[in-house]
Amino acid sequence: MLKKNSATIFLAAAALFAPMLLATPANAGSRYNNRQVNQRRPVYSQPVYQRRVPQRQVYQRVVRLGNGAYRLPNGRVIPANRLVRLRNPGYWRLPSGDIVLPSQEIVPVRSIVRLRDGSIRLPNGILVRL
Repeated sequence: MLKKNSATIFLAAAALFAPMLLATPANAGSRYNNRQVNQRRPVYSQPVYQRRVPQRQVYQRVVRLGNGAYRLPNGRVIPANRLVRLRNPGYWRLPSGDIVLPSQEIVPVRSIVRLRDGSIRLPNGILVRL
């Protein structure tokens, strides 16, 4: 008798909880990202891709001290006698090879291009003579 009741209880519990466990929520999408199934797009149309606009690199700024030295963003101070003034007004080269722009931004040496005539090209296209 006990076996018959336990089987009935198990079947009743399964009948109550099975729909909750097997149901899919209303906002669930398909498991696979299949465009033809989901969007009904004509075969001859091509997807339109937006062109990525390159982001302008934001360089770190330096602070020019009263004695002509520069304080770098990491707190290190470069004395004025270690700086090299370039021929273009306002451009300086640090001992590491980085270039300081007139706007007090640092351009890393890895992003500049050296040309054959002895000048360098900055990422924004400006040519600076050494």
